[in-house]
Amino acid sequence: MASNVLPFRRLVLLVLCAATLFGCATVKKPLTGLVPGRGISTVQSSVSLSASSGERTSAGRGYLVYQAPDLYHLLILSPFGQTILEAFGESDRFTCVVPSRQIAFTGYLSELPEQSALKSLQLFRWVMAPSPLPLPGPPRQKVDITGTAYYYDEIGMLERKVAPSGDQVRYEGYQSIEGIPFPETVEIRNAAGGEVRIVFDEPQLNAPVDASTLRPELSGMTLYPLSEFKVM
Repeated sequence: MASNVLPFRRLVLLVLCAATLFGCATVKKPLTGLVPGRGISTVQSSVSLSASSGERTSAGRGYLVYQAPDLYHLLILSPFGQTILEAFGESDRFTCVVPSRQIAFTGYLSELPEQSALKSLQLFRWVMAPSPLPLPGPPRQKVDITGTAYYYDEIGMLERKVAPSGDQVRYEGYQSIEGIPFPETVEIRNAAGGEVRIVFDEPQLNAPVDASTLRPELSGMTLYPLSEFKVM
């Protein structure tokens, strides 16, 4: 009888140790080096992108330049580094340029079908807008005067926000950059189910951006309405 007691005690001890280790692994460590009140004015970063809408999906790599509150320029690159596509946005206005064919598609995102994954980019200003401060202690949820719900993790980082319309965005993998908490991954989903996922690679924050970088150069281009752009 006594010979079975010791192995049993060892088993209990191992289970308790494992539970403790796994429990500790789920607790996020606070970010260090954050500077209170410091915000984001510009972002420049290599990115991995994927977009889905219904049964249509696409993915690629590129480079993103963003200037608050709603200007952005996205380059989609081939595996060999050539520019396949350039996208420019300002609020609802959106322009896609295909340099190799000297054509561009321009118009308003709001004019696209609800199922288009590009519609998710209409939310970019909302996605990048600073969130209100979290409430101390659980529940880690806050609703602002517009009805948008904000969800925070246990260390106070914004995990998700959901608009009354059903549009939502999720933030993952925070890191401290220049004293600012910045997510590695942003997932944007519009109410119709179109989704865009952006993964940032070594982002640079608040560096100067040349104004011409954020404006499409359309001279010599053949222009088409944005509704004819069928990539996404």
